[in-house]
Amino acid sequence: MKKLILILSISFIFFLISCNGQEELISTPSIIGLKIRDAEKIAEDKGLLVKVTKSDFSKDFPIDYIISQDPSPYVLVKKGRIINVVISSGPPKVLVPDLIGMNFKEAQEIIYENKLLLGKIEEILDPNVGVGIIIEQSPSPKTYVEEDTKIDLKISKGVLGQIPSLIGLSVDEAKSLIVTSGYNVGKVINKSNPAYPSGIVWNQDPAPLTYGSPDTIIDIYVNP
Repeated sequence: MKKLILILSISFIFFLISCNGQEELISTPSIIGLKIRDAEKIAEDKGLLVKVTKSDFSKDFPIDYIISQDPSPYVLVKKGRIINVVISSGPPKVLVPDLIGMNFKEAQEIIYENKLLLGKIEEILDPNVGVGIIIEQSPSPKTYVEEDTKIDLKISKGVLGQIPSLIGLSVDEAKSLIVTSGYNVGKVINKSNPAYPSGIVWNQDPAPLTYGSPDTIIDIYVNP
């Protein structure tokens, strides 16, 4: 009997030692979508650690927020286990192309190819740059911006030229002179003026010898 009691006592002692030797298992918290500091605090309260293994671009999570974790949430692990996480470095960045000196059509294609958007377009006079050529852009070339950023452009309208006088010409002569002078033919307005023969230009808009850019449209008034 004493021998049996001794055996049971020894077995019970080994059982207690075995139980005390088992480490407590902890369920990993879900820390995806949390800021790294908040995640570290939650993990620390559970006896776990958080380690940032890398950062990656993300449109869905702000900078320094956790994108993924390993082990996954709700996995049983030992106390002191490290949870490896990937944090967001913000939306993807795009290198702004250099558009200065290009024509508008070419610049527009490159903007869209680089996952950017066309912003404001301003036409300005520049005697040193041909019509339709990009003079300035914003943001500046070779800077990094987020995808879908708008690129504003300033485009040359060329230089102001003097509007020719069309008074006293026939309609065909007036149209020809408008085109050869680098301007655009506008409306032909039939309006009576007894001081001029039929079919002759007696007025124009803009007025003769004023100045206009290459895209200026010239309307002419003709005696019917």
